[in-house]
Amino acid sequence: MAAPPVRRFVLAALLLVPLSALALDTSTTRAVNMRTGPDRFFEVMTVLPARTAVRVTGCISSWHWCQVVTRRHRGWVDSRYLQHPVRGRVPVVDERGSSRPPPARPRDTPVRPAG
Repeated sequence: MAAPPVRRFVLAALLLVPLSALALDTSTTRAVNMRTGPDRFFEVMTVLPARTAVRVTGCISSWHWCQVVTRRHRGWVDSRYLQHPVRGRVPVVDERGSSRPPPARPRDTPVRPAG
């Protein structure tokens, strides 16, 4: 049995754990757009194939959009395309202060490589 000062230290250390430690490891259920922000109006960074391993670091308060990290990218995906439910399992990300940028281009316009 641990001594009382050790218990207090362990409790204090747990309270100082960053919210990122509360991340959820899961995968995508199908190909999904990873965006630069939490809305379909943000630019698509990449498309994650089905069954891509992701770490969910937080979601906006509606739980509809979640910030995820892959080996190469950090962005936002629609939570409906994640293997495991996220509600209550990851921190809520406060998106206040971020404005919704106008669409970079019409959604159905293909991107042409430069050059």
